[in-house]
This record gives sequence, structure tokens and C-alpha cells, in this order.
Amino acid sequence: VQALFEATPGAGRPPSGEGWTQGEARDPLTGTCVRWHLRAQRERIVDARYEVRGCPHTIAAAALVAARLAGQAVDDLAVDAGGVARELDAPPEKLGRLLVIEDAVRRAALQLRGVRA
Repeated sequence: VQALFEATPGAGRPPSGEGWTQGEARDPLTGTCVRWHLRAQRERIVDARYEVRGCPHTIAAAALVAARLAGQAVDDLAVDAGGVARELDAPPEKLGRLLVIEDAVRRAALQLRGVRA
């Protein structure tokens, strides 16, 4: 968690240009907010960037997920927040925050598939 939190690989807005799709989710009770920027070619994710406001576990989880999204098929795009929580050894009370990451990816995936979120 510490290494991902400090390095935040994949964080930030994407470079200007076409081809990026966004998906965002929030939890107003914790203040957690995650926005994904995904770019696909030939029905596969080729780049994933994120903006996140949250605790260190949420930021580390977003970095971990970003690294894993590249190469996934758009139609099968999914995140297992519970699995990410276990991998990061996140306390159970953090799961709700990690679900925000999952929701934001789901919304971006719907946009990529042309379905209104």
C-alpha cells in the first residue's frame, strides 16, 4: 500500500487528444471520488488513467487497478474490489471506498460500449 500510495502509477488526467472515455463515482459519506479515463483500441483497453480523492488504501487500490486494466477486453472490463482489498490487506471498513473504484470503472466501461450510464 505504501509503495503504490507514494508512486501513484497511472494517476492524473490523460494527455490531450481524442479517444478517452470517462467514468466517475463518489461516496459522499467518506468524500471518496474516483474518475477513470480509459482509451480503447480494437475493443481492448490500451491505457488507463485515474484521478482519485481518498485514503491511502483507495489511492493504492486505484494504482493497482490501473495497471491491470490495460489489455482487458472492453466487453469483459471489470474490477473485483473485494479481491483488491484482500491483495492490499485493506481493513474491512475500507471496502466501501474500494467499491467506488469498481463503480467508476463500470461507468467508464458502459461509456466505451456506448451504453448511457
